[in-house]
Amino acid sequence: MIENSLSSLTQNDVRLLSMKKLYHTRLNYLLNNKWKIEPRHHALLEFSICENKEQEIYSSLSKIGIINSYDVSGEKCLVSRNKNQRVYENQEYIFEIFGYSIEGKKLEKGGNASCFEVVMEGDSKDNEWKIEDSNNGNYQVKIKIQKKGRYSISVLCNGVEIQASPFQIQIFCKEGLRVYNGTTQQKLTIADGELYNPYGLAIDSEGNILVCDSSNSRVQVYSSNGELISSYSQFSTPMAITTNSKGEIIVSDSGNSTIQILNSEGKTTSTFGNGQLSNPYGICVDANDNIYVNENGNNRVQKFDSQGNFISTFGSGGSGNGQFNGPWGITINSKGNIIVCDSGNSRIQVFDSEGKFISTFGNDRLRTPCGICVDLNDNILVSDNGSNQVFIFNSNGEYITQFNASCAMEIAFDFATQNIFVSELVSELVFDYDEDGYEDARHRISVY
Repeated sequence: MIENSLSSLTQNDVRLLSMKKLYHTRLNYLLNNKWKIEPRHHALLEFSICENKEQEIYSSLSKIGIINSYDVSGEKCLVSRNKNQRVYENQEYIFEIFGYSIEGKKLEKGGNASCFEVVMEGDSKDNEWKIEDSNNGNYQVKIKIQKKGRYSISVLCNGVEIQASPFQIQIFCKEGLRVYNGTTQQKLTIADGELYNPYGLAIDSEGNILVCDSSNSRVQVYSSNGELISSYSQFSTPMAITTNSKGEIIVSDSGNSTIQILNSEGKTTSTFGNGQLSNPYGICVDANDNIYVNENGNNRVQKFDSQGNFISTFGSGGSGNGQFNGPWGITINSKGNIIVCDSGNSRIQVFDSEGKFISTFGNDRLRTPCGICVDLNDNILVSDNGSNQVFIFNSNGEYITQFNASCAMEIAFDFATQNIFVSELVSELVFDYDEDGYEDARHRISVY
């Protein structure tokens, strides 16, 4: 209408002004009218209910059933096992699988046992395994292994390896447990003269011997027959060494006041403790790969998780129960108890997994206990540098026997062979061609 008015050749300004009111009326109509130019609807459909009926419906739902997803996810399932358990030939080994859905929710109902499969590597020809449904989302795996040895166990869910799989277990011969009822003979010496103050000592899952060659600021790795395999030198006075369930190597790097975690090739993957530790000496891990460090400079034990995050601490300087004077070696038995060489107080102290004091022993025999470990029976082996002896106590701390070891510093027990490894600082008086005597320190690892 407006375009026609403006395009008229006969129009004049007066005529246009007379049309103003009509134009305003027409434009206001177009502006204010709600034009339905597309379909419209509300996206939310709301269901309302009377309050007096609401509770009645809720109670009825529990009788009808629940809506849930029981689609099990192999990537989210977990393995739960006692890593400190001693497993023997022809004995049933049990661990659990915790089922989780693809949404990451813990399953509360069974029915998925057929999804799981157990694969064993090793001499597993005659071994048996079965999976039992606990009907609560968990599944119990029972394995009976006929022969001693080391086995790798993988758990698959619909062909996918679940978390913490594969893992290794060692099967032992129960009839062949070591008995300390006579003289302990030296079988072999390793790295004789190659080491300078070998303090830390551990045996890895392959039977290799890991040594903190402390004054040479390196870690040496030897085969079981004493051949040098590798050497890692990214340390400053390493004092103790251990391994975890993943095969990682954990070193207390005392000179740098840190803990280093190495992969199986010896490459440092992480470091922690800087600013938290003073002279870290002894080190060990528990069944959950938590790391315990004897902090010699602060007379306490610090606990970290497997990634090096601080968890807790216990102990203080002194001679009372739960106090330390220069703690050195540390180990954990199959019950999870923490056993500490309280070197300056010439004793051994035992704590529970939370660091609560349990008992003390050895102060009537020990002088300077440095190294400590446990065997398959939880007997406690202590290398006492002050008396040149290795002392053996039962799991309650009662004395069994002892044997000679020259300036014994650290000790380790190989669960596969039941051999005892001791780092010794052997000094001998030798003579040169002028017959002038001098001391020759020959540091080595002795096998008993």
